[in-house]
Amino acid sequence: MKADDVLFGRRTRQNHALEHATMTILSGLVPNLSISARSNSRGFIIFGDVDLGQLRRSLDEALRRLQAGEAELAISPNCGTNLVVGVSLLTLGTLLGMTSNRAQTRIASTAVSSVAGLVAARPLGEFVQRHFTTLPDLEGVRVTDIFRRKILGFTVIEVRTVQE
Repeated sequence: MKADDVLFGRRTRQNHALEHATMTILSGLVPNLSISARSNSRGFIIFGDVDLGQLRRSLDEALRRLQAGEAELAISPNCGTNLVVGVSLLTLGTLLGMTSNRAQTRIASTAVSSVAGLVAARPLGEFVQRHFTTLPDLEGVRVTDIFRRKILGFTVIEVRTVQE
C-alpha cells in the first residue's frame, strides 16, 4: 500500500476520481444539473434524480477517458475537499490573526489571514484532490451495478464498481 492510500484507501480514491469524471460529463449533458455525490470503497452514491441512461453513458465515457490517461477529469472545482480545505484555511487564518496583542492589528491580521486562506483554498484543495483524495488510475476497474432507491422521499442512486 502506498503512503498516499492510507488516509482514504485506494478503492475510495479511485471511485472518487470516477465520480468526479462522471459528474463532469453528465453536467455537459444535463443543463443545471443539481446533485451531489459521495464516494466509498464500493463505488459512489448520487443524491438526486438523474436519467439512468444518461448516467450510464457518462459513467462509460468517464471510465474510458480516465483509463486513457485523462487524469484531469478526476479533479473537480465543486469537490467537498475544496470546501474542507477552504474552511480549514479560513479558520487557521482567523486564529493566527487573533494572536496579536493590539485590537487594531488583530482585526487587520485576521482579515488579511482569512482572505489569504480563501484565495489559497481552491488551488490547495485541487492539490489535495490530486495527491490524496482521488486516484485516476482505474486500470481493471469496471461498473457492476447502478440502482435507484427512494429514501424518505429522496432519490438516491448507487453506482457499484469492482477492480479485477
